[in-house]
Amino acid sequence: MKTSGLLFAISAAASLTFLLTRPLTPGDWPVIFKVLSIFLLAVLGLRVDGLLGTALALSSVGDFLLGMRRIGNLNGESLFLLGLASFLIAHLVYIALFRKYRGPIWWKPNWARVCGVLTILVVLGSVLGVLHRSLGSMLIPVVVYSLVLACMGISAILADLGTPLAGFGALLFIASDAMIAISKFRGSFLGNEQLIWITYYSAQLLILRGLHRRNSGSQRLPQSQSR
Repeated sequence: MKTSGLLFAISAAASLTFLLTRPLTPGDWPVIFKVLSIFLLAVLGLRVDGLLGTALALSSVGDFLLGMRRIGNLNGESLFLLGLASFLIAHLVYIALFRKYRGPIWWKPNWARVCGVLTILVVLGSVLGVLHRSLGSMLIPVVVYSLVLACMGISAILADLGTPLAGFGALLFIASDAMIAISKFRGSFLGNEQLIWITYYSAQLLILRGLHRRNSGSQRLPQSQSR
């Protein structure tokens, strides 16, 4: 438990460091803290469920690819596609994870879950509607990714975890990805990088905590500080 607390503290510190340093430098070196923060959550996730740790590890790879402007002959567009592919695979792993906890009457959810599912469909549908003329050759990859992302979010909401944390995390994940799409294809907006990171890191943390509570009963990960 002490080790888990230490790993979480380092992850949170790395996340905050990335949040503070990214706007202050034109270089790519802050991505180190970005990747480290999620990788350490992956280490914690492996102790909860192998699929959870795998999804978080794939996310850290995606974070690296999306956080770099150029790697050798790979330019920003190529890295964006590779990052998109890494997160798509991560979402597929998340879907497999949440299916393990699908309730016996998942097809008959309560009103809160219905609202969550509708929110996902409305948000992603609206974002695609706004962006479709700006996507160009990225239209098909973005649509495919959006469909998989929607399935991940719906799977999280329908999972019977005994806590809504993972469902809230999935909604934040979708909000973060929606802001990434808007800032990339329609132009950045005030505070977009900070909002994207806060919602994304919070999303991964809530998913981790939700699965941890489901699998560990009374054991708890350290409480995160409010931002």
